[in-house]
Amino acid sequence: MERPWNDLYVDVSGVRTHYMEAGEGETLVLVHGGLVWCCAELTYGAVIEPLSRKLRVVAVDTIGYGMTQGRGPQDYAPSSQGDFLIEFIRRLGTRVHLAGNSHGGWLVQYIAHEAPELVRRVVIINSLNGTSPIPHSYALPWEPDASSSQEEIRRDLLAFYVNPAIVTPVRVERTHFYAVRNSDFAKSRRAAISSNPEAWNRSLTYRGHHISHYADRLKTPVLLTWSRENRGASPGDALEFFNRIDDVEMCVFANAGHHVMTEHPERWASVATDFLLSGR
Repeated sequence: MERPWNDLYVDVSGVRTHYMEAGEGETLVLVHGGLVWCCAELTYGAVIEPLSRKLRVVAVDTIGYGMTQGRGPQDYAPSSQGDFLIEFIRRLGTRVHLAGNSHGGWLVQYIAHEAPELVRRVVIINSLNGTSPIPHSYALPWEPDASSSQEEIRRDLLAFYVNPAIVTPVRVERTHFYAVRNSDFAKSRRAAISSNPEAWNRSLTYRGHHISHYADRLKTPVLLTWSRENRGASPGDALEFFNRIDDVEMCVFANAGHHVMTEHPERWASVATDFLLSGR
């Protein structure tokens, strides 16, 4: 089956950066999360086609993930990843909408704070990292690496998604591919900045506080899309963040895990597109 996107590359700060693009119209940049296998393809592949019916969709592999090679410690900090994405967006040559899942929810806020002139609207998806400090009791998720078998990955994905039909042999194989490809970078990054929740929270500070502290300073309209069954921050946990933003909407989906846009691509795309284009 032909993929509904083009695989493209652009040089960003000397790094050959991979992204997927489809559609025409206002530009939406999709930012994935921070697990070793997270990337444009596995996080957003299912939702690109419905989004691209009305938008130009750009799903980027952040530095050290997917098909974008990480360099080393200079790429570990979330702020460094955010600065990298700001440069990527500048290369696109237009103002953009942003959507970020999980750790990507932190990154899209960073971009909105640091370069508001580039940002139209923001969508935050199931983001524990972006909406509140990590609880000290939180257990950091298991991540596969180069030694993990496809069967181990399959079992983890069955716990990750609510709908087991998502866990196809192709998804297991692609998850294994990315985990092996990026395991050295992921291991080094986790060892350096996120060996426990306290260290993780330190890495998520922005101007002296957790980035959610500045929710009331977001100058763009914000949409929160959450899953009732999300691992990590629940819809209830997101409400405090919601209540501190002036221009905000929230949509909660049932029967979906951390990647709600993978489990409900048509419905999620409809909600996101309506919000993003409502400001015309």
